[in-house]
Amino acid sequence: MKILLIQSDADYLDVLHRTLSERQYTLELASDGYSGLAMGLHARFDMIVLDTHLPRMNGLDVIRRLRQENDSTPVLLLSRFGESADKARGLYAGADDYLVRPCDSDELLARIYALHRRRTGGFNAPSILTVDNLELNIAEKVAYRANQRIRLTAREFQLLEFLIKNAGRVVTKAQILEKVWDNPTVSSTNKVEVYINFLRKKIDRDFDHKLIHTAMGVGYLLRSGA
Repeated sequence: MKILLIQSDADYLDVLHRTLSERQYTLELASDGYSGLAMGLHARFDMIVLDTHLPRMNGLDVIRRLRQENDSTPVLLLSRFGESADKARGLYAGADDYLVRPCDSDELLARIYALHRRRTGGFNAPSILTVDNLELNIAEKVAYRANQRIRLTAREFQLLEFLIKNAGRVVTKAQILEKVWDNPTVSSTNKVEVYINFLRKKIDRDFDHKLIHTAMGVGYLLRSGA
């Protein structure tokens, strides 16, 4: 999941960053409302987590502008104020959920998970994907091959998830850049090669049959080694 964090409190931003990074979410940061709005409008995010009180533009105005631009990205609003009227203003502005901070990290993660599940139709989507003896747990952000845990960075996990969801089909570098990096530019194709090599070292190096294959001049595919 790719999350935009908009938070001006440096200490609390650090807490949020550590909490979400441990779940291997991809994070981008903005320290004021104006910058956060610009980032939200010019890149695709799975979720936006922002505070109500921000410099240059407050959180409610950020949400209103996003909705005026027909941006439907789920928004979790954080606030130091927990009165019913405060929550109502946030929800009427267009937030999808409202949480009073500081909040318990488990509750924060649960709210984020629930919003994402609601957006993606989560209960009907498989949380564990398998090809051969490779297993990818989408909910827990972990991978195993032959029951051995494979430690992946957030970007490696996103790439592997895209490959396994397209198992048996060739995907081009441009498709990978668009889905994993949100940037289908020819000048960035070297990123794909680099991260494919990272995955091969972690997924295939210790096994006789390989799962990640190159379609020369086209792209890559993940398929059973049988």
